[in-house]
Amino acid sequence: MTSSTLNTQEKFICDKFDINLVSSLSLFLYEHLAFLMAKDQNEKVMLVHTISFSNLEQLSETISSDEIYKLDLPTRVYVHNHIFSLVPGMVFNPAFLNTYLAFAGEVNQKTSYSTALESNRIHIVGGVSTNIHQLLSIGKTNIEFYHGAISFLSYCFNEKLNLLNQEILIYFFENHFYLAAFSKQELMVFNRFEADNKDDLLKYTLGIIQQLEFNRKLCRINVLGDFKSIGIDNEWGEIYFKNFKLTIPQPNIIYHKSFDKTLESAALETSWAYI
Repeated sequence: MTSSTLNTQEKFICDKFDINLVSSLSLFLYEHLAFLMAKDQNEKVMLVHTISFSNLEQLSETISSDEIYKLDLPTRVYVHNHIFSLVPGMVFNPAFLNTYLAFAGEVNQKTSYSTALESNRIHIVGGVSTNIHQLLSIGKTNIEFYHGAISFLSYCFNEKLNLLNQEILIYFFENHFYLAAFSKQELMVFNRFEADNKDDLLKYTLGIIQQLEFNRKLCRINVLGDFKSIGIDNEWGEIYFKNFKLTIPQPNIIYHKSFDKTLESAALETSWAYI
């Protein structure tokens, strides 16, 4: 389910699904695709609802009428967009969220939010239109918003001890990718780039390598996500990089057994998410 075909929906339901057993919800929003996950009290996924859409307004109307999403349960919403900023913990002040976001673009009519990582060493500040924020919050007494990059960043930090002295991790999905560059296990660069093909991804990756003065013979490039859709494989990667790796993350999300059909998606959050 990685295409951006408009107005399509699909549900994946375990055989033990009971709406009365749902205890929390997670909604992951990409530019044209959303995943709604319903979990039980043991944090096991019981249902996944995938929705493709043309814009967030259309999605909000669809999701706000969904019988599962309408449940007044603890809900987390993860928004993938270009509106975000990383702020060091030592200078972070929650009163200045809009100021931080101003570096990423227009902040008028936006609702901002932030999340701390690495024991408050880094805060990721995100934003979404106030209208969307309000629509998704209707009927919710406990709802939290996060920038979608939080899952990939948390994965990168979780892998720190396994990183080489020079390592770049890339997560590609739909028409963009996040890039995290580490030097001696410390985050040096994190950004989001638009990419319609593998040449775009290569261009930005080589630019970061040059910017950080990494050695292409020593630096490891680690790619996650929907790399197959743009023709990236090991053979391609080894043309340009001495150390190239395609990765499928070990999951931290647990599914109930016996779903009615298999969820096949390269989206990171179907296996790993900030929890």
